[in-house]
Amino acid sequence: MLSLEAFPRSRANSNGRGSYCLACHNERGRKSLAERGGSRTYHLSRRYGISAEEADLMLVDQSGLCAICAKAPAAHVDHDHDSGAVRSLLCFNCNGGLGQFKDDPALLRVAARYVESHRAGQLVGPPPGQQWWPTD
Repeated sequence: MLSLEAFPRSRANSNGRGSYCLACHNERGRKSLAERGGSRTYHLSRRYGISAEEADLMLVDQSGLCAICAKAPAAHVDHDHDSGAVRSLLCFNCNGGLGQFKDDPALLRVAARYVESHRAGQLVGPPPGQQWWPTD
């Protein structure tokens, strides 16, 4: 029987120790890595349904840069939240920005009009005879 000190500390268990001794924990990790190809491969496959090779090809096609701003490194998989379909790879800021606008093209267009009309020296409200939001 192993002593409690043979088990790594863990906040996940009420006794404050891991479920496996350190040697068994490491062996399980090596086995998982061999079977699944590492956490990146597993994450891409499980969450987005793409392989690491497909993600790498997307990255090469985008020259390693964000599909929106083409300035920052593309590190995030952008996907349609309704269908789950992968769209492209984005940087942290562009990916977060789309999320803040709920991936809504109409809302993004309203935001673009707002920013364009508030450039230095321009008027504060919408252009005469127009409004910020669509009139659908």
